Amino acid sequence: MRQHPTRDPFVPVVRCAADLLAVVPHTLGYWPVESLVLFAAGGGTAGACVRVDLPADPSDERFAEAFVAELADLVSHDALSDRVFVIVYTSSPAGEEPGAPVAAPEVPAVLALADEAVRRAGRVVAARWILSGDRWWPADDPAGVQDVTGIADSAVNAALVASGSSYAAAPRQAMDHEYGSLPGGTDRAVVRGAVRWARAGHGSWHRLERLERMLRLWDDVLSTVLGAPGDPVSAVLGHDDDLLGFLAASLADPVPADLLLAACATDDLPGVLAAAAMWAELCDDDAGDDAGGPGAGGPGAAGDVDGVPGGPTRAPGPPGVPPVPRGPATACDREAAPAKTAPVPVPDAGELVRLSRVLAGECADAPDWPRLDALYRVLQVLSWLLEPPPAGVGRSAAADEGPRWDGSDGPEEALRRGVLAGVLVELAQLNRFRARGSHTAHFVRRATALVPGHPPGLRVLRLADARPVPLWARDRATAWHS
Repeated sequence: MRQHPTRDPFVPVVRCAADLLAVVPHTLGYWPVESLVLFAAGGGTAGACVRVDLPADPSDERFAEAFVAELADLVSHDALSDRVFVIVYTSSPAGEEPGAPVAAPEVPAVLALADEAVRRAGRVVAARWILSGDRWWPADDPAGVQDVTGIADSAVNAALVASGSSYAAAPRQAMDHEYGSLPGGTDRAVVRGAVRWARAGHGSWHRLERLERMLRLWDDVLSTVLGAPGDPVSAVLGHDDDLLGFLAASLADPVPADLLLAACATDDLPGVLAAAAMWAELCDDDAGDDAGGPGAGGPGAAGDVDGVPGGPTRAPGPPGVPPVPRGPATACDREAAPAKTAPVPVPDAGELVRLSRVLAGECADAPDWPRLDALYRVLQVLSWLLEPPPAGVGRSAAADEGPRWDGSDGPEEALRRGVLAGVLVELAQLNRFRARGSHTAHFVRRATALVPGHPPGLRVLRLADARPVPLWARDRATAWHS
């Protein structure tokens, strides 16, 4: 006989429309605005939650076909769902009281496109709702209008909040400060270190011997964050500014950024180093080829492609590049520990194949989510430290030695923007791993706003288009859970 476990009374159970609508912002992390949301369900559990911007002209036939095809593809990736709830969020006025509300003129066309996408995905539309301003109602029954406060007052929202879930009022707040913010009064000189390392290390980040030392340094730092009690932000800020600046600067080059992502996902640094060695051999042998890196489908050339290094190389780096800083340790440890020369990794073609599959999202194995989450927290702290301080906030003398924020020193400011863009792209990659399309696009937009046409950022969008939902995200046992 099948055993049914006793239900935890604290687990929210959706019993009405307001309950289900309350789940959406908790799932996305923020209250949607000007959005179409498709919320899949099946087997008594919630499935994928797909959010896209409302189209400006849903009646355009060429756009409509592409829009429907993309939505259908996203919904179909959730193999466990059999029905979809369609929700339109708009800030347009919903008509004047009394009487049934009137949706914005484009809403019926958007609902028609959503219906067609759900049909193509082989699912059925369970219900459709419109949220307009401070009111919501069933799309097929405008007379059933209700106040949005009823969603916040629902039993499911109360249970989710009581269990520790929350959501932001705006996307930027939700995405850029998902795990908090810098403590008040934080005044660090990380920008100065990041700019110095970016300038000194230019052209050397994808050299194999430097990659090996850099990845081991990242591994040491992430281990301190994973093993630290309490707030991870404090653990990150416990490292000195020069070390944090080095970590940030290392991500301005997409080769170490990709290898770091794979090393965290697999928790197999030796395997990733063996893949990098194999990748370097192929790049050095075919230095004239114009190919993409592992994340783009195969090993690439050592030469630059659109300003982006195609892959690692065994060639020596430029002279005068300062060595990778020491990892986290006490002063006593630093004095006592002899310098170590790491063994040269042995090339392994099988590891390179695995690296390519992981970066492309074509691997069904569960990533090491705790280590990836630690990386996420480090990256968020780095992004905060690299942002210009709010207007009127003072800076220390040490920080003032770094680049000014008014754009008057162009080269220094360009380096800061390039480093911050690299950190944001790595955050976008992590959100792609988590199957969070809105978050992925958000961080790419931020990166390309800092560096227009930023090649690594645009590559993330191409990867997301090719595999919108990584294989591991299609199984609840291996997908990321917030």
